[in-house]
Amino acid sequence: PLIAQFCGSDPDHMLEAMRKVAPHVDGVDINCGCPQGIARKGKYGAFLLEEQDHLVELVRHLASHLDVPLSVKVRLLPSGVEDSLNLYERLVDAGAAMLTVHGRNRLQKGTLTGEADWGAIRRAVECVGDRVPVIANGGIETLDDARKCLAHTGCDGVMSSEGILEYPALFSETGTAAVSGKRVGPGRVQLAREYLELAGRYPPDDGGQGTGMKCVRVHLHRFLHADLQPHPQWRDRVSSRDATLEDLNGILDEIEEHHREEGHNTKEDEGMSWYNRHRGVNKDGVNVLEAKRARDRGVGVGGSDDEDEEEYDECAGGCGVLFGEGGGDDDDGDY
Repeated sequence: PLIAQFCGSDPDHMLEAMRKVAPHVDGVDINCGCPQGIARKGKYGAFLLEEQDHLVELVRHLASHLDVPLSVKVRLLPSGVEDSLNLYERLVDAGAAMLTVHGRNRLQKGTLTGEADWGAIRRAVECVGDRVPVIANGGIETLDDARKCLAHTGCDGVMSSEGILEYPALFSETGTAAVSGKRVGPGRVQLAREYLELAGRYPPDDGGQGTGMKCVRVHLHRFLHADLQPHPQWRDRVSSRDATLEDLNGILDEIEEHHREEGHNTKEDEGMSWYNRHRGVNKDGVNVLEAKRARDRGVGVGGSDDEDEEEYDECAGGCGVLFGEGGGDDDDGDY
C-alpha cells in the first residue's frame, strides 16, 4: 500500500490537501513524529501529541470526511508510556485506522537519541492492536533488527526512517547474520548512481517538488556519508547550492576511482555511517558527534537542555535540512 503523510494541524487545510491526494493513494497519515524545531514552529509533528484534545478532534474530523483510511505516526510522550497509551486509545476511538509508534519521545534526538523502547511499542500493541494494525519504528539498522523487532513487539510491521535513508536496500538480506554481517547488497556508490539516474529521469525541479536539487544533495549526503566526512573536498561540492546532476555524477566518478586505488571492498568495508552518527563514542566515552560539535564551537563537551538546539549535521552549506528553511544545524532527524 502507498500512504501519503502530511504535516499540519489546521483541520480544513489538512482535509483539503488530503482530498487532493486521496484518489492516488491507499491511505493518508498525520505526522506526529517529527521532533525538529521547525515542527514546533509549524505546530505539527511530535509537538502535536502534547495538544491532545486538538489532535484527537483533528483525527475525528479527517477520518469522518475522507474516503481512504487515516493513520497517525506517533512518538512516546515525554510524560511517559501510560500517558502515551491513553492518547493512542483516544486516537483509535477518534477514527485512526493504523498507528506507527516510534519508541522514543521528542526529546530523544541528536546526541540524546538513545535506544528505541520496543517494550513500550509492545504495550501499544497490547493496548490497541486488537483494533488496528500497529507498526513499530526505531532501532532498525538491518533486516535482522526488523525480525527481532517483530518478535519482541508483536507488531504488524516495521518501519525504518534513518536507516533506510542511508541504505535503501536495508530490507534485503545484507549485513545480516545469514551473510556474516557482510554487505552483499548494492554498495553505496551504486545506490547513489541509481538515485541520480532516477533524479535525471524525474527532474526534482519539475512537478512542484519544492526543494528541488536541495533534496538530491541531502540524499547523496546520506548515501555517501562514510566517503564525505573524511574528504571535505567532496563533501563541500555535494553541499554546494550550485551543484548539478552532472556535477554530482562527476563526484561519484572520483569516489569510485578513489575506492579502486584504495582496494575498497564493498562486502568488507561498507556498513552504516550516517545512521550511526549519534550512536558512536570516542575513547573517553563521549558521543563522537557531540565531541566534534564542542571542538568546532570551541567549548567543553556537555549536553544542552535547550530544546531549540537542532541536530548538528556535518554536511556544510545547509544540506542537512530536507524540508523548510534553515542552516546546517537543523537536521531532518529520525522521524
